[in-house]
Amino acid sequence: MRRFLISTSVLFFLNSYALAQLIPPDSTGHIHPYWSPTGNEIAFSSPITGDFDIYVIDLKSRKVQNMSRHPANDYYPSWAPSGKRLAYFSERQRQYYYDLKYKDEDYQEKAFPINSARDVDMPSWSPDSRNIVYHSNEDGDMEIYLRDYSGNHIRKLTDNEATEVYPFFSSDGRFILFLSDRDGNLEIYKMRPDGRNQTRLTYTPHSYEVDPIWSPDGSNIAFASNRNDNFDIYIMDADGSNVKQLTSDHHFDLGPQWSPDGKYLVFSSNRFGSFDIFTIKTDGTNLKRLTADPGKDHYASWSPGGNEIVFSSNRSGKFEIYIINRNGKNLRKIRINTFR
Repeated sequence: MRRFLISTSVLFFLNSYALAQLIPPDSTGHIHPYWSPTGNEIAFSSPITGDFDIYVIDLKSRKVQNMSRHPANDYYPSWAPSGKRLAYFSERQRQYYYDLKYKDEDYQEKAFPINSARDVDMPSWSPDSRNIVYHSNEDGDMEIYLRDYSGNHIRKLTDNEATEVYPFFSSDGRFILFLSDRDGNLEIYKMRPDGRNQTRLTYTPHSYEVDPIWSPDGSNIAFASNRNDNFDIYIMDADGSNVKQLTSDHHFDLGPQWSPDGKYLVFSSNRFGSFDIFTIKTDGTNLKRLTADPGKDHYASWSPGGNEIVFSSNRSGKFEIYIINRNGKNLRKIRINTFR
């Protein structure tokens, strides 16, 4: 990490746009919406009680439950595939750094003894909901770690002076994607869950690759890259071959997320000024702008059924959570009771 300090700083700056996650703690409203695997709930971060806590809203009853009551800020909720656990980052141990906490199926909070797990990322769950992979500089360098959900076992998957960040499990649990600058610039790598077979997938010595994410069947990887001077959306095969550029615009196209059927990507772009939500077919056709508002629309992801998209927007003057049909119709705001 010390060798590529500038690259690391740029990485986190870029990811604040690419993931649309990094919003200052003094922001108002509801941010980081994340649909539950069952489709019945949405987790989000909000300062309803003054500081940012993790909440879950039941989409049928509209009941809102505080999952992380604490005077520190909690961000980036991540559902386990089982839908029974939530992991998230918290500032409660030290300023500017985040410690991983989680809620078990009985909503009893348990703490992981993790020091300085960096922000701009959410933890990634294994498909069996038993393990969490994340990045942390707890030993002085930013590395990738694997823990079981109980926090009793930890395994360091990478170990070098480079920056290793943004790990993401494949849907079958056989591989983990991550970003590394070990070869001089930020590239996409993959490895086995035990840290073996670390393989470089991209070779772009003068650009940044960000937001790598597996397709639902694990056969492809979507990502954003500025290899052609501006950030566009790309896909490639799981071994790094057959790279295809899907978008071409002189602005930021970032944060791709696969539809459950693997046929479309949703992403954020500021090509018309502010960030809006777009979809595109994975063959590069059928680009569609879903939102058109002067506010900032970002952090988009698909419903489990793939018919709807949730995102966060400050179009009302503060950040709130919206749902829109995949065809861009029927935009509606999720009304959240904000009484204290």
